[in-house]
Formats: sequence, C-alpha cells, structure tokens
Amino acid sequence: MKGWNWLFLSLIAVGAFVLASGGGSPFATATAATYVYEKDDGGVPPPVAAALDKLNRERPGFVASPFEDDTVDGAGETPEQYKVAKDAAKKLPSLVVQAGTKVLKVVEDPKTLEQVMEAVP
Repeated sequence: MKGWNWLFLSLIAVGAFVLASGGGSPFATATAATYVYEKDDGGVPPPVAAALDKLNRERPGFVASPFEDDTVDGAGETPEQYKVAKDAAKKLPSLVVQAGTKVLKVVEDPKTLEQVMEAVP
C-alpha cells in the first residue's frame, strides 16, 4: 500500500506544478492556428489558405488566420492576439498551433492542406 501512496502523491504534485506554471491541462485542446509569414517572401499558399478556412468552418470557436509578421496596430505594436505566434515562429513561414497562450506545435514552411490539418490536434 505504501507504493500506491507515493504514486498518488506524485501525480498530485505533478498536476499542481502544471497548473501553477500556467500550463493548464497537459492534454490541451488547440484553440488557434496562425500562419506567420513575410509578405516580401510571398503570400499565403492557396492550399494553406484553404486549410485555415476549413479549420474555421469545421471547428466552432477555433481561430485560424494568416499573420504577416510586419503587421502592427495603431500604436505600432504587434496585435495582442498574434504576439505568442509571432514569437514562436523562429523561421518564416511557420504555422503556430496554440491552446490559449500555450504553443502546442510549430510547423516550419507548411505548403499543403494536409500538413496544416495534421498539425492541429
């Protein structure tokens, strides 16, 4: 019985750590996908645009959008909803999949509808 007590306490400790660190559930559901790109290197490939549209249509509450990395708001800042994705996209173009402000996955240079759909859990 002692072994079960340690296992139980360990699971509680890990869960508390994950929640305290702002990570939420380790099985987080994707809420957004952002295709971050540089307009001078070309636009959004049509298959990627189609995939973003498909995600928006088929997943209620999900937000899939392109974001040109030089876009700023009236104050000269990156719009709040794109800051996490822009910071996560180390190489452009990249698809950044998020659960809230948590980055779940970054896919560099996706070109097909299938690559985008497979990236979103």
